[in-house]
Amino acid sequence: MATLPDEALSTIWQNDFTVGNLIDYARASRDLSSHIRVLNLEGYKHLVVPSRGAVPFISAASTVWRLEGRSLPTWKERLQQKIAHIESPFMQQLVLPFSADPHDATQTTAAIRKYWSQVLAAIVRRDGKDPYLGFYKVLVERLAKRTWPSSLPRDLPQAKFIFIDTVVSGRAICEIIEAFGEIGLDQCHFLLIADENGKKIVSPYRQVIDNLINLNRCTLIPVDRLFTEDRGPAVSGVWSTVYPQVLDAVRNKYVWANDAYGAGTFYHRVSSSQVEPAKGIGDAAYNMPVTLMYASLSVNIHTALSAFHEREGVKETITSILGHAHPDVDSLVAKQQSSIDERLQRQLDYQLASFREDIKELKPYSPLDRKTTKLLAEPRVLAALPNAIVDVSSSHLVRVSLPDSEITAFMQEVDRELGSGQDVLANDWFRNR
Repeated sequence: MATLPDEALSTIWQNDFTVGNLIDYARASRDLSSHIRVLNLEGYKHLVVPSRGAVPFISAASTVWRLEGRSLPTWKERLQQKIAHIESPFMQQLVLPFSADPHDATQTTAAIRKYWSQVLAAIVRRDGKDPYLGFYKVLVERLAKRTWPSSLPRDLPQAKFIFIDTVVSGRAICEIIEAFGEIGLDQCHFLLIADENGKKIVSPYRQVIDNLINLNRCTLIPVDRLFTEDRGPAVSGVWSTVYPQVLDAVRNKYVWANDAYGAGTFYHRVSSSQVEPAKGIGDAAYNMPVTLMYASLSVNIHTALSAFHEREGVKETITSILGHAHPDVDSLVAKQQSSIDERLQRQLDYQLASFREDIKELKPYSPLDRKTTKLLAEPRVLAALPNAIVDVSSSHLVRVSLPDSEITAFMQEVDRELGSGQDVLANDWFRNR
């Protein structure tokens, strides 16, 4: 696995991690926050997140709500806003790794996304005996070594949910839209964060998206440059894992599993360890190169969000002192807002320079290099599955292969789960099952 060359890293810093792009991410996150809050009032109470690239926007959009709450004038209003946030879709997220990872010519990305659509449909319909959902439970528990309740929100999504995804050409989301239509998931609203302000969306996908927009079931949120797409956990905070070898065995046994070759799991991991990568790598809990980059990007976006919030309050502050009729209000507002903009530019310039120096010190363990993704993921996988072989795709999906004996044991577990007739949602953890 080749290391990311220095010239590629230089291009990324020049084109992607820029002040303008960070400010634009903050602006898009504010738009996303507004749309989620409006949809929440219309009865959409859950977020479904299929894309690693969307996670930074959702996190920042949640921050927008909290910033606004903190600036309310009375403690009662601040408390009410905090409660509203806790009860909002931001706190009811279902993350499903819709990422497509076909590894031979017989596999299509559309089929993979149809598989995940079936899993989602079973959750929405509370069909705890559905084989797609039962199989996912075995993946989570047997391979990812996580508890089943930890992989789903306590309040499961209803038919009216918000589906947040990133969009480049439009193919992936249109494959999902088609799958949703085939299985009857027709009450959700799509919030789509579109790269290059939607200019990359091509025909016929543009027409599909436009039709949904006309039906008031889709909203496009433009962004200049979608630099968190397929860049791995260093920019999304999410690790996605697939098990191609295991899934081959499942497909060969069950008719319903023909499209299950993209099925996988996900996890979040941060690290508080401050040791250098050369000392930390090999420890299953170590994750500092990725944590450093993800935290730095989050801080930069938060800086821009805070400046936007301050900017919004300028007119109210000035008019509260001078009154709305004062002739100098508009010029004073413009001057103060310009000052905030200049300060934001200087602050982000400084933070980005420090960020870049921090990343340089991590060489040769660049957080954007899939070789680093493998070095960090492998000890964690091996702690759970000691005989596994780990590889990483070009989009930083972690691929796990296992010996035949463990595949056989896994299949026996699948047989037991599906043969038991157990309702996998019949768990006291789920409040609205």
